[in-house]
Amino acid sequence: MTPGRLVRTVLGKRGSRVVGHAYRALFVDTDKVIGAISRQIPTGAHVLDVGGGDGAIVNRLLGHRPDIRVTTIDVAPDVGQWIDAAYEARVVRLPGTTLAAYLASGRPLPQVLLMTDVMHHVPVGDRDAFVASIAALMRVAPSVRIIVKDVEPGYLRAQLGYLSDRYVTGDRAVSLVSRGELVATMQRVERGIRWSETDLFDKDKPNYALVFWR
Repeated sequence: MTPGRLVRTVLGKRGSRVVGHAYRALFVDTDKVIGAISRQIPTGAHVLDVGGGDGAIVNRLLGHRPDIRVTTIDVAPDVGQWIDAAYEARVVRLPGTTLAAYLASGRPLPQVLLMTDVMHHVPVGDRDAFVASIAALMRVAPSVRIIVKDVEPGYLRAQLGYLSDRYVTGDRAVSLVSRGELVATMQRVERGIRWSETDLFDKDKPNYALVFWR
């Protein structure tokens, strides 16, 4: 059992949520993330949150943007367990679901695909295939916006976050991805893709958020 899972088992849902928020604050300013991401989401959008995890970011986003609805997916057996009951009507949770499986399911296509701290958990050798699933979405939904929040390597907080993912969370395949590497991967898989950077990196280094579209 990893240290992170042990903490969740001992403290329970409420206690682990309190500790989790405090622990996450060491590595990222959630308010600044929400500010950067929210401005990129069109009014009334359906957001597909890929690799949603506990749902802490989505929970804050739903509170900040009452006009949007979210489908959150994750390959894990649980997803979105920290999303408040007040937002139930605007959230669909799909655990045990990959992006490729979602696209094959016939469910509604989103206007926005959101990934927060997901890419660095995708093994390096699997990233092109993962991005190919994103490119497949862009082909069937040409107006979709892809928002990727991740962590730039080369900073103390980035290194501490890496060590936390590796030894506390237990992800031994974790590998940080720079902004340049992310753009290169997206452009290699999907020719002609365009991108821009939000202000997150300037406000909360080493965290960054990039937006991609066709």
